[in-house]
Amino acid sequence: MTVSPELQPDQQPARWDDHVGVYEAVFEPLTNAFARTALDQLNLRPGERLIDIGAGSGGAALIAAAEHGADVLAIDASREMVSRINTRAQQQRDCVSRVRAEIMDGMALSLPDARFDAAISVFGVILFPDAVGGMREIARILKPGGRVAVVTWTDMERYELATRLIDAIASVRGPQPPPSSLPAQLRFREEAAFHKLLSAGGLTVESITRAEEQWRLPSARWIAERIAFAPGLSALVAALGSDRSAIMAAFVAGLERDQGRAEVSLSAVAQIGTATKPLITNE
Repeated sequence: MTVSPELQPDQQPARWDDHVGVYEAVFEPLTNAFARTALDQLNLRPGERLIDIGAGSGGAALIAAAEHGADVLAIDASREMVSRINTRAQQQRDCVSRVRAEIMDGMALSLPDARFDAAISVFGVILFPDAVGGMREIARILKPGGRVAVVTWTDMERYELATRLIDAIASVRGPQPPPSSLPAQLRFREEAAFHKLLSAGGLTVESITRAEEQWRLPSARWIAERIAFAPGLSALVAALGSDRSAIMAAFVAGLERDQGRAEVSLSAVAQIGTATKPLITNE
């Protein structure tokens, strides 16, 4: 199975402009859980300069400022995501002077060399058409000794939202053939591929760890009504056509059967990789 050479919906920044609110409400609680673990591994000190690459609606950037005292530049190629980050920062006393967001291409950062103490990317750089180029840019803007933490997906059979949705589709349409191509964000699900990405640009890989989180949602029906929280999922749901109602009903029924009609919890597993930029030595 290969990754499609064409840009997938999640790789097209303009498509994210239409998902800011629902993404923040639905998915950011899960990404924030992984972001907190990644930020802890960076060992940020108050006042350090952090760049958040592919920052989305700003969850990791706001946590880094409010809980770690970092000065954060959040960059994203989606205009509406950047606008939302700046609005949220202005609304939080701990972030108003510490977080700013800019529209920027993560594969060609308009920033000088060796400017940042640390970098983070939570399911961001892994979506770039040229993810290796994105890592090289991160390495370029880090100071010698600077640290980076990247979060990517792994064990997709344990990404419960997807597996339950696939089961619901099969219950209505029958068993489906495997997809002809992988989602771009799964390119680095294997540790060896992730290690190779992290080392791009001459970074030294320090660790690759697995993290499992429980994604808590108000109810099965609540998530079913908001399941198109990202461009890729929106395209998938649209492709269900006239079967959509029956498939979503099967999704809700299965989740309610297992967990009831109140709050539900879905599991997800990610890898968190950390790396450092080598110190420059005089020879």
